[in-house]
Amino acid sequence: MRWGLILLTCFIIGCENQTSLQAESSTTLTLDSSVVESSKPIVLMFYSDSCEPCKALKQNLAHAKLQHFLNSFAVYPIDIYAKDPITLPFAVPTSAKFLRQNLHIYATPTLMVFDKHHLVAFKHIGILSVDDLALLFTLIPTLPENLQTQESKQQWLSSHLAHARASKGSL
Repeated sequence: MRWGLILLTCFIIGCENQTSLQAESSTTLTLDSSVVESSKPIVLMFYSDSCEPCKALKQNLAHAKLQHFLNSFAVYPIDIYAKDPITLPFAVPTSAKFLRQNLHIYATPTLMVFDKHHLVAFKHIGILSVDDLALLFTLIPTLPENLQTQESKQQWLSSHLAHARASKGSL
């Protein structure tokens, strides 16, 4: 089974504006209609309160340089050990344990980015710098349409991030 291959598919059950997040395990997570209607790419940031790298990533995401980009994304921080059910971006409250298992979240922080079609485009475990996040948020809307799989999108984005780092001499 491939890690993290998640597809967003149309799922009609009384509401035309609901889209589902479907994992390989045939688990379906229905997105809230307000999330679908916004047509924004989605960022899920999985964290835990005791995780120092999570705090650093949260600070990076809150950086003023990224606010322009983040207005074009729907960002949802999700505590992977939350006792209460997770609501947004999901239509039905979902347990953190269920999300960890079905989205294959094994460490924190984990950042999952879904493209404008709400398909998984990028999954990263660990901290990303403000510059890397800015580049990532710039690249997501420009993903070539011919990239159909998470693996091809991930590879394209990772190669562009690596190229940008190498160009700056930060590798």
